[in-house]
Amino acid sequence: MKLKNLAAVILAASTALLCGCNIADLSFEESLRPPRTMGDEAEIEKLISKTAGSNYTLKYPKSGSYRSAIIMNDLNGDGVDEAIAFFKGKDETAGVHMLLMYDQDGEWKTSGDYVTETTDVDCVDFADIDENDGLEIIVGYTTYTPNVNFLACYTYSNGVTDTIQAGQNYSSFYCGNLDNNGKSEIITLSLFSAENQAKASMLSYSKEKKQIFVKASAPMDPNVVKIKSIGMSDFDGSVKGVVVDGSFASEELVTQVIYYNQTLAVLRNPLYKEKQKNPTTRTVGVLSTDFDGDSKLEIPMAEKLPFHGEDMALTVADKISWCSFNPSNETLTVKSVVAENRKCGFSVKQPSKWVDGSYTAINDENSMKLYEWVNNALGEELFEVKAFDVSAWDKGKIDGFTLIYRDNRYAYAFTNPQGKSPMKLTNDEIKTAFSVTDNRV
Repeated sequence: MKLKNLAAVILAASTALLCGCNIADLSFEESLRPPRTMGDEAEIEKLISKTAGSNYTLKYPKSGSYRSAIIMNDLNGDGVDEAIAFFKGKDETAGVHMLLMYDQDGEWKTSGDYVTETTDVDCVDFADIDENDGLEIIVGYTTYTPNVNFLACYTYSNGVTDTIQAGQNYSSFYCGNLDNNGKSEIITLSLFSAENQAKASMLSYSKEKKQIFVKASAPMDPNVVKIKSIGMSDFDGSVKGVVVDGSFASEELVTQVIYYNQTLAVLRNPLYKEKQKNPTTRTVGVLSTDFDGDSKLEIPMAEKLPFHGEDMALTVADKISWCSFNPSNETLTVKSVVAENRKCGFSVKQPSKWVDGSYTAINDENSMKLYEWVNNALGEELFEVKAFDVSAWDKGKIDGFTLIYRDNRYAYAFTNPQGKSPMKLTNDEIKTAFSVTDNRV
């Protein structure tokens, strides 16, 4: 469809402004008007102009996967995209419009114009929350209180748009199916504030009342001041949950796991316990991710490898233990342990024949050297991994180093000196232990 180019056209216009184009003769609001376009795009623009008048400002969602002021999506599953536009009229100080438009036999029409008393759009998502095979529109709008947004929900069918009563405040939200009932829930996460307690809530849709209600809730860590990432994971084939990485005011990171216990019919957050330290609390800026490619999120725990003295504390590598969450006993199980070089973005996996406390790693410039750790001191050097600038590596082979991997910036290579330690690895084992790291805050 021609419509797929619309978001790119608007994004290109806004990007041009950010890249320093000459806008001396334009106000900022005028600069956010979409460019004159042809075909379907032009028809959509005409509908927006007809509703908003000659002057309006497009409003862009601040977070989430949908960041365009005009979003295309097939809401009713007929293979044809509907269009959703967010804008503010020139003379409106605190009112954001959500205009929904649909294509009927090649002619664009307006399905609904909803005005919300707010100044910005926080986030937009789509999910089937009523089991009618279509997608509902979930919109979060900002308030004047930091980290306090409010939720609105709309449903579309056959050219008609209706609201679904929501009435929930939140800091972040995520859509997914937690209770295996065939429809999506909305999981809202609220940071502690004067208006809200720190908690997670699972919102479900009631067909009888035609509204969203809180099916279950669980307390969250009130010391978390910012949510860094949210993702859904299948933990054991039957239980899904939301993995939430957040930060304290100290900038330490922590992970919380929100899942629905169907047997008890309660929402759980087992890694958070009042007055107890969460085992995932870490100073290393790494987020939960699918570390091993099994389509499940792994959760990091982090600490320094063994060291002695203040000088060594500055160069010793971080040890990241990547863990899976087990809902049957609500514990973390370590799946893989790596030593990291954050500066050059690579890690070395702890071999199975090594045990915790038997080795350490020192980061120096662009390299990591791994050693035995014996009697609270460095032992024999086991091997070294170093990141060379690609241009320097291409000038000629570096004596003693063997290439593992290269990208546009670095050529990663290793050296494996002779030694008698039973912890020595073969060249192939070193190559297998190496990986590039890109999961950073």
